[in-house]
Amino acid sequence: MKPSWFKSLLPHLGAIVALLVLAVLYCKPVLDDKVISQSDNVQWQAMAKESMDYKKEHGIPPLWTTSMFGGMPTYQLAMESPYHIDSAIPAILTLGLPKPINVLFLSALCFYLLCVVIGARPWIGFAGAVAYTYASYSPIIIVTGHDTKMVALAYLPAVIAGLILITRRNYLAGTGIMALSLSYLIQANHLQMTYYFFLILGILGIAYAVHCIREKAFRHLVTGTLLVSLAVGLALASNAVNLWTTWQYSKESNRGGKSALSPLPGETAEQHDGKEYAFQWSYGKFETLTLIAPDIYGGASGGKLDEHSNTYKTLTNIGVPANDAERMVSNWNLYWGDQSLLGTSGPVYLGVIVCLLALLGMFIIRSWHKWWLIGISVLGILLAWGSNFAAFNYFMFDHFPFYDKFRAPSQALIIPQLSFAILAVMALQELVSHEMKKEELLKKLKWSGYIIGGLLLLLLLASTSARYTNESGDHANPHSDDQFHSQLVQIAQGRTDIADNLMAATRADRADLYRRDVFRSIFFAAFAFGLLWFFVKGKLQARYLAIGITILIMIDLIQVDRRYLNEDSFMDAGSYSMPFQASPADLQILQDKDPYYRVFNLTRNPFQDAMTSYFHKSVGGYHAAKLQLYQDLIERQISQNNMQVLNMLNTKYIITNGVEGPAVHQNPDALGNAWFAKAIQWVPNADAEMNALTNFHPKDTVLIDAQYKPLVKTDFQFDSSARISLLYNHQDTIAYTSKAASPQFAVFSEVYYRQGWQAYIDGKEAPYCRVNYALRGMSVPAGEHKLTFIFAPQAYYAGVKLSLGSYIVMLILLSGSLALYFRKK
Repeated sequence: MKPSWFKSLLPHLGAIVALLVLAVLYCKPVLDDKVISQSDNVQWQAMAKESMDYKKEHGIPPLWTTSMFGGMPTYQLAMESPYHIDSAIPAILTLGLPKPINVLFLSALCFYLLCVVIGARPWIGFAGAVAYTYASYSPIIIVTGHDTKMVALAYLPAVIAGLILITRRNYLAGTGIMALSLSYLIQANHLQMTYYFFLILGILGIAYAVHCIREKAFRHLVTGTLLVSLAVGLALASNAVNLWTTWQYSKESNRGGKSALSPLPGETAEQHDGKEYAFQWSYGKFETLTLIAPDIYGGASGGKLDEHSNTYKTLTNIGVPANDAERMVSNWNLYWGDQSLLGTSGPVYLGVIVCLLALLGMFIIRSWHKWWLIGISVLGILLAWGSNFAAFNYFMFDHFPFYDKFRAPSQALIIPQLSFAILAVMALQELVSHEMKKEELLKKLKWSGYIIGGLLLLLLLASTSARYTNESGDHANPHSDDQFHSQLVQIAQGRTDIADNLMAATRADRADLYRRDVFRSIFFAAFAFGLLWFFVKGKLQARYLAIGITILIMIDLIQVDRRYLNEDSFMDAGSYSMPFQASPADLQILQDKDPYYRVFNLTRNPFQDAMTSYFHKSVGGYHAAKLQLYQDLIERQISQNNMQVLNMLNTKYIITNGVEGPAVHQNPDALGNAWFAKAIQWVPNADAEMNALTNFHPKDTVLIDAQYKPLVKTDFQFDSSARISLLYNHQDTIAYTSKAASPQFAVFSEVYYRQGWQAYIDGKEAPYCRVNYALRGMSVPAGEHKLTFIFAPQAYYAGVKLSLGSYIVMLILLSGSLALYFRKK
């Protein structure tokens, strides 16, 4: 006979296999050697190309990249530790599956672990794992290429599972699981997701403390607090190499650093202090009802309509050929919510059935866990509102530690994605346990039905008065529909009547999408409510409730998911590499064998473009966290076409749109990699330095802030015969040779970053300073010398050692808990 523990394990294995099969079926094209088309991932491959090439040669990415924004740390691109022992466990958990099957299965597996810890039955765990993993935000971020965010989202339930084990006095296993899974969550390097976990931890910790105090379990409270602190400490320490370097960089970046410049004329306080930037993608208050009805605001900014739509019919009626009309409506401006100017890839839909169950759970769950789950649900929604609830969120931005480092507050809806799924699981478990009186259950089920039904009725009533547009008509404050209308006028060659008709058709299609999804949600909610009602009344067995609820949740969520991640999202691997084919302009520039120069590509937005970085060292780039001083340079000089600034950045080639395609222009005034200045112009502060850049000649004069006077030797005499040239640029190490009859002051066409760059003259450390607001400069003695810049941030090297040691401790903890478990068995 098989041992009893194996029999008890079989239902769990069955549920896990079913979750695997679901992930495989949903992403079946991957099995046909197709890859998912991810816009942001394509951008990442372009921006990281230089670093990945370096890795192929040296085994590990460099710490500095020269391919974007004149140079920046690679901490947010391709940071790796030289040790790879931490890669084995993720490979085992994901079974070596291809992307995105691997991350969907990992997410479902981690949530199922949480359900087992909660004590849920296997079928309830399966339903909960589907509810969490297949909420619409997951496929949306997968298809857009936010891989790190999805990985962090996948590990989050396992972290909560370990935390709950600790609260249940399963100290060793809880600490090991929490520490290890939190380590991998942080390792995903999406710090905003990590930050949300710590907010969850704070609210859970308060609820845990209140519970222990009420139960007079003071020893348990102290023990649990210490072990949670140990788990967090180990997880943080095991990621010290990432966190420490990123923390250093954040102080210099536009995601946490502060500009030294005064506001521009007309610039609001919110724009200058970063609030306007940080609170882009703020979710609308009424828009929050997409949690129960997905497309009430049109869905994605680039949504798809069919030939039955009003827009398609309008296009064909004005003479647009059917094929062209079909192509146009396949990517039409449908979203009309508060995130319109920047666009959105889709709404956050948790599932109306999941929301119904979560609401029921708020009424019937008797565990103290209910309170922190409700608390984080409310917090997540308030944070997601961003600038639409400025009183709360601006206070958080100004006063809460590290909150000003992040943007896109709508991401906070991952918190209710987690909490609603847990509440739904606990509600189902409470129902099938039969520990609550039938009359009480019926009463609370009615309340839940009234609330969900009332919200859906409100949506129906609102559909009769909604404008289905965010058009403002204000040229000073245009919204996305104002811009869209202008585009339609251009397409119609100035015919405003045609543009007006197309806008009217668009609004009609948005109204159809709105009502369709509201009626869809009413159907699913009514069906699920009926199953629950008959079960509570005793007219439906638990097995049929299980089958019915699980199937409804799967159909509801995956039907919506397929609007964003479907067969059309996949392409042949060969086609996927097409964006990386060099253009004639790229090939022309690549004929230059000069060791180092920069390219400014004006055929696209140079500061939202990583593709140029695939082939060249770009003046621009694509990254949310740029160095603040370089962002200042972009906003105040480069965007104003200041050629002298481009010259000092060694911009040797400029690509523009020509009659027959992109045209390459060689800039004869590019100043090269380094040069000797003829004179120093001292300025009193950053504002004066930036203003002086507007009219100066960098070949002759160098601008230096007065604060750097102690680092500069002012007794130099310009020698016209002096020479300085680049010897090599190995990204982390840059070397020059100089020869001069008298002391000189050298300017280097390299971005200034004080956190890790050290300068040396003939092997001896030498001082250098910031010049021309964003570059490096240093005094050079007479004679022949080798000048070297080495990027060796202490945070990286110390962090690597700390990370390795902490990870080993975590493995020992987890191994010990497993050994103890099997010994007991």
